[in-house]
Amino acid sequence: MKKRKITNSVVNAVLCICALIILIPIYMVVINSFKDRKEAAMMNIKLPSSWHVLENYKEMFIEGGILRGFLNSMGITVICVLLLVLLCSAMAFVLQRKKSLFSKAINMVVIFGLVLPVQIIPTYFVCNFFHLPHVLAAVLVLVVANMSFTVFLYTGFIKSIPLEIDESAWLDGAGQVQLFFRIIFPLLQPATITAIIINFMAVWNDFGISIYFLNSARNYTLPLTIYNFFGNHSSDWQLVFANVVLSTLPVAIVYLILQKYIISGMTAGAVKG
Repeated sequence: MKKRKITNSVVNAVLCICALIILIPIYMVVINSFKDRKEAAMMNIKLPSSWHVLENYKEMFIEGGILRGFLNSMGITVICVLLLVLLCSAMAFVLQRKKSLFSKAINMVVIFGLVLPVQIIPTYFVCNFFHLPHVLAAVLVLVVANMSFTVFLYTGFIKSIPLEIDESAWLDGAGQVQLFFRIIFPLLQPATITAIIINFMAVWNDFGISIYFLNSARNYTLPLTIYNFFGNHSSDWQLVFANVVLSTLPVAIVYLILQKYIISGMTAGAVKG
């Protein structure tokens, strides 16, 4: 018993040290956003000799396009997450319940999507060939890029839902649409919350896809405002750090509030039935 306590204490100490190491870059970004131009350029973790909180954030907010980027990010992220939840949950239900060769083949394609990278350049030319608006093309590509994992997540959870529930609904006269949206989908709440959180962070933080399709400052999302702002203020590190803080703050808040649901949603399908 004593040996186990010592082992647990050592493990906890190591984990605390690792957590502190991870927090150092976050601390450096935040503290340097409060410094003047000269001190911020030194890239250290010392406290500022004089605090410039209001000045830095006010100047960055005016010149950085934060408000427009926030609205763009929120609109694109909400649309993508809604499409992913509705399409992937329905697709996973059909793939899991149908035992045909076609459904198995589609399921294999979905699994391949977990490991195959998105080919941005050919995808861009395909969207350009069909004359898709840039925002619409970005939404569609972001949905497709995150679809495989979301379907995989829902499929694992739906396996834990007994088939007898479907049969009871059919005996009561429910159709396929009623069965899914009135009976099955409410049971998918843990997986749905997990899918919302993970896809929210993935779409909100996306840079590689957005930089190709949202190629106008008017359409830039928050991560792209950092890229654009750094190009214009590459020597003003205090403003760049302030931009990074405000750009990552929304997704950090969402993650901190809802992180417990990620683990419960990921493991719920594995411990049921």
